[in-house]
Amino acid sequence: MKKKFTYLLLVLILILFIVFALYYFKGNDNKEPTQIKIVDNIEKYGYNLYENKTDLYKNKFNELKEILNKEEIDEKKYSEILAELFVIDFYDLNSKVTNTDVGGLDFIFEDVKEEFNLAAEDTLYKYIESDVYGERTQELPNVTKTQVTASTTISFESERVSDENAYEVEVEISYSKDLGYPTKVNITLVHCDNKLCIVEVK
Repeated sequence: MKKKFTYLLLVLILILFIVFALYYFKGNDNKEPTQIKIVDNIEKYGYNLYENKTDLYKNKFNELKEILNKEEIDEKKYSEILAELFVIDFYDLNSKVTNTDVGGLDFIFEDVKEEFNLAAEDTLYKYIESDVYGERTQELPNVTKTQVTASTTISFESERVSDENAYEVEVEISYSKDLGYPTKVNITLVHCDNKLCIVEVK
């Protein structure tokens, strides 16, 4: 009798386990991964605006679009807005879907982009949990404000690029909550083809 009871108990546990496994995996199969669409762009410069960007980013993007659509472009203002856009996108980790979703890459100088991306994934972005199904509970920084505190024209030279009229822009960052992330960064921008590109962040 005891053996029969033990056998029935094991069968019941096995059935419950199978039912739970089927429910769990079927539930995940029905979930749709997050799809991110382009909602606007500045075609001539190759800048895209994605729907998952924050309101702060979207507002700055519209400012940039307005500047770049003018016949005579205020390049100093262009460099400042671009620096702010990069900072908003790069440091707002809460809006990222995975740890490989590095922000601001559209603005990085092509020759250093891969190196910059790998460095970001190995440091700032390393511990971001996936939010592919919109279920992340991890607390991550949310950028609420940026302010340009200094902006100058400099001569920049490295192994990859040389520019006598480069820009150096200092940006202060505010977050919804202080989680120990950078509050001030210096961005160096150089001329590349018909636009400005970020070549250094420190």
